[in-house]
Amino acid sequence: MSAIQNNDRYIGELLVKDGVITGGDLQRGLDEQKKGRDFLCTTLVRLGLASEEKIFSILSLQIGVPYLSLKEFAIDPFVVNRLPGRLAVSCRCLPVKEADGTMYVAMADPLNSQVIDEIRSYLGVERIKVFLAGDNDLKSALQKYYSLP
Repeated sequence: MSAIQNNDRYIGELLVKDGVITGGDLQRGLDEQKKGRDFLCTTLVRLGLASEEKIFSILSLQIGVPYLSLKEFAIDPFVVNRLPGRLAVSCRCLPVKEADGTMYVAMADPLNSQVIDEIRSYLGVERIKVFLAGDNDLKSALQKYYSLP
């Protein structure tokens, strides 16, 4: 279970408080989530209860990690190619930019320090700046840059 998943109910309550979803939507999302392994925000988007951008931009404020819309970001293909597709998919991350010795990485779970350490070790970089990316956005980008089916 990811670090973000551990806080699903709390995150759901914040979304209700911010008016993104209703209490009924939250309960529906939590019930549906029990059937799968997705975390609540992904389930709410899949059910069409709120947009990915809206949910993940609010989530980013709560966890203190900036949200990055991969659809609107100019991703450096050279940087993407530094990380093998199999590793990017298994870690649910995408390197998007490198500048001044810092690797910028979009992640589905930017609170997962094990994944961050694995990326740091593989790429041989000291500094990594992580961003929260929506699951659908990240899957689309992984398919595009790694030519996945």
